[in-house]
Amino acid sequence: MIRLIHLGVDSREIFASQPRGIGKALTELYRHLLPLVPDWAVTLYTNRNGKTGLPPPAQIKEIDIRGDRFDAWERIRLPIAALTSHLDLLHCPSQTAPPFTPCPVVLTVHDLIPLRIDDGWSSREVSRFRRALAHSVKKARRIIAVSEFTRRDFLSEFRLSENKIDVIPWGVQVDRHEPMSDDEWKTLCRTYGLRSPFFVAFGGAAPRKNVARVLKAMSLLTRAVRQHTQLVLVGVPSQSESSLSALSNTLGIAGNVVLLSYLPDRVLSHLLTRSEALVYPSLYEGFGLPILEGMAMGAPVITSNLTSMPEVAGNAAILIDPRDAAAISEAMRECYLNDRVKGDLRARGFRRLEHFAWERTARQTLAVYRQAL
Repeated sequence: MIRLIHLGVDSREIFASQPRGIGKALTELYRHLLPLVPDWAVTLYTNRNGKTGLPPPAQIKEIDIRGDRFDAWERIRLPIAALTSHLDLLHCPSQTAPPFTPCPVVLTVHDLIPLRIDDGWSSREVSRFRRALAHSVKKARRIIAVSEFTRRDFLSEFRLSENKIDVIPWGVQVDRHEPMSDDEWKTLCRTYGLRSPFFVAFGGAAPRKNVARVLKAMSLLTRAVRQHTQLVLVGVPSQSESSLSALSNTLGIAGNVVLLSYLPDRVLSHLLTRSEALVYPSLYEGFGLPILEGMAMGAPVITSNLTSMPEVAGNAAILIDPRDAAAISEAMRECYLNDRVKGDLRARGFRRLEHFAWERTARQTLAVYRQAL
């Protein structure tokens, strides 16, 4: 009798209280991968309750350990679960893996941000990150890099065989959300203080997200343009609100800036669809999923000419130097004033999405699993 393959997945990102990039991407990956392996057993290990809506054969198993110093869940509890579940393969999709496992490991790596850019990490945190990552890439039987840029970055930092690491980019899911009526949109605008036209940007606290330069770019727009437009910052953490408000006041654009925290996917989708552009001038990304998400919603995209972002955007975005606020501002002005530019970017964006189908990502990931086995 042939024994079933049993795959385990570190699924903590999927079950986060507010799943973000990696968690959402993993959900889509397994939504498309699971139908390809109906004869496998697949266990999603998590440290919290939750539902995914993923199809069989996925089973959710909540495991925990008292205390969580030095990530005891990953280092101790997950290997114990892998042993008692008799796993054939463990996928660790969030950059690190346990130091010991009873089965082969596939590791997904995203970026070397703490080693490449000052992003608010302490020297101790950076050292710990380097050690954990070095051990994880050595431990893994196969490694998946989310971009060619990330693959090259890892090969330059760690002694790895090029044959051990495969590039499999994330996919993008075209909007499945319900349409929004005019009345519903007007209510949403009143709720959040929105008025068209507006630009959308992300207000994450990490320095690499470059939020201060986005605000500076907004202030550099001519008065004629600025008086009619808003900049909507999404995902602003509570600890950043006061500093961003103060900077907006200093720049004289407080009346043009809307600070929003976490938004439901449906609301964010409709914001992007109705925006003049998504402004995403990050200083460093291993992939840059919001670029594709903006394109999927029909938003013209302005993004960086650094790291992975040109690779993801291709010819479907305005690429700027993210260290130059004037360049960001000029790209915003061009999108606002020129409907032809916006229309061309939208069309190019929809075509660009053809290179990032989840079906392809799932099949390539399954091929890596088979190699590891």
